Amino acid sequence: MQYQAVLPILGFNDVERYDLRQVDDIFYRLTAPGGAPSFTLVRPEALRSDYAFDLPDHAAEKLALEKEEEALVLNIMILDTPLENSHVNFLAPLVFNTANGKMGQVVLDAARYPGFGVADPLRKFIPAPEGAS
Repeated sequence: MQYQAVLPILGFNDVERYDLRQVDDIFYRLTAPGGAPSFTLVRPEALRSDYAFDLPDHAAEKLALEKEEEALVLNIMILDTPLENSHVNFLAPLVFNTANGKMGQVVLDAARYPGFGVADPLRKFIPAPEGAS
């Protein structure tokens, strides 16, 4: 689905539209027309059960969110090899209004959400393989 960026992704203020494609149950791909920039996104609830935040009023207004179930929250993931060396930005989620096609990046207050980082290591949130110590 194509989304209009009403709250730009930091550093990409001139990109106004993105295509969002679901890869599987956990991962998504966000791409601007023409292919750049492109982001790998992850569902936060697949990694941590404590991920919740209050959407700032200005963001809810810009996104025109009327119901909570219209919101799809995803986080930018910086991929690395092996996968557990990847990092996730939990402090600046992307919020998509699935009802009207608007999206944006919301930068949360680090003082209010001290457990959320901009580059949290994925290995913190995935179980260690059996036999590993």
